Amino acid sequence: MSWFYILGWFPSVVAVFGNALVVFLIASRPRLHTRPNWFITSLALADFAVGFIYFPTNFLCGERSLCKNEIAQDIAVLAIYSSITNLCALATDRYIAIMEPLRYVAWMTTRLATIIIALAWLIPLILDYIPALCTRLGKCNLESKALVSTKMILFEILPCLFLLITTTQIIITAKRHWRKNALLNSQLQYNEPNRQRTKDYAAATVIVIVVVIFLACYSVELYSVVGFLVFSSDPSEKVVEVISFLIPVNCAANPIAYALFKRDIRKELQKTYRKHVIPRPRSTASTAV
Repeated sequence: MSWFYILGWFPSVVAVFGNALVVFLIASRPRLHTRPNWFITSLALADFAVGFIYFPTNFLCGERSLCKNEIAQDIAVLAIYSSITNLCALATDRYIAIMEPLRYVAWMTTRLATIIIALAWLIPLILDYIPALCTRLGKCNLESKALVSTKMILFEILPCLFLLITTTQIIITAKRHWRKNALLNSQLQYNEPNRQRTKDYAAATVIVIVVVIFLACYSVELYSVVGFLVFSSDPSEKVVEVISFLIPVNCAANPIAYALFKRDIRKELQKTYRKHVIPRPRSTASTAV
């Protein structure tokens, strides 16, 4: 049995339970019902789908050869592309919030947020899954190299470039705002001018970490895509196994990033931990008895 089929279960299980916890936490806590968390929830649902579908499908279709057709694999690819487009949607929301903080509330309305999230799910469904399903059922032939190359550019090359550019601008802008506020605090003679990060810098932390993890995990995939597009070469079996392992790793890392670096989610997790794990001290009256 390949190392991939042994180690691949761990990030998949973490992705399933971690993202399910994030979705449950946001849905059940009124304090977390904010517009930015809508994008977090949508991305967590997509990452949950990747963890739940991708590796088990590879295991059953590859190691066990139990798949009757490749429709299950098409669904797994749909989940991956939905995760990528939802990450782009989250980056778009954070980009607007940090680049135009005074206009964010007016621009990012409930309607616009709903449209962006809906597009993040509909674009992979319409442009990838439906054509793939049509081909699997023999109703059309959409497996030419030109179409496959177009899909790779649309769902892999362009999102990575978009995330790299927007995240770089977010970092530059957030640092500039942080330095200005630190200088202002110093001029106002605060005791500790850098004692607390500004809202812009804190808001940038999560999206920067999530995007960096994504780009690191998808670097091998990008290498194989460039090889296919430029040299028409298919990746080796080992490269495919590394890619298939890193995909659930990326989805498993996201809920950990939310728990560690997103302040509102971290606070709710801490409250839940104190409530259910740390025992309450007994009252004086009960102790006296």
